[in-house]
Amino acid sequence: MRLLIVEDEPGIALVIEDVAIDAGFEITGIAGNMSEALEFGSDADIAIIDVRLGDGLTGPSIARALFSGFGLGVVYFTVIPGLVENPEGRAVVTKPASPERIVDALSMAAKNARTHRVASRPTFH
Repeated sequence: MRLLIVEDEPGIALVIEDVAIDAGFEITGIAGNMSEALEFGSDADIAIIDVRLGDGLTGPSIARALFSGFGLGVVYFTVIPGLVENPEGRAVVTKPASPERIVDALSMAAKNARTHRVASRPTFH
């Protein structure tokens, strides 16, 4: 499963990258803002997204854009989970997080992404 990391703090992004690679995920890119995330979006299956990036509380907007534009499964990553309005029921991982919690959330998003793709695949007769 191909993972996009959207995190503006390089140290945190590298920890997520190491944890995800150890769990078998392929990293397609590390983005620090909306434009970078959209640039990498077509190459990924799922994304882990910091809710508050350097340009403000943009994580939820990025999540919506990646889901609607590319069908990506999404995991929110945040210090303050209350910042996330989450009607879609996406996984929310609270910082700091154990590697196991990160992998569990990524695995859930990967499963949901696969289910979404199968359910939305066109049928030909």
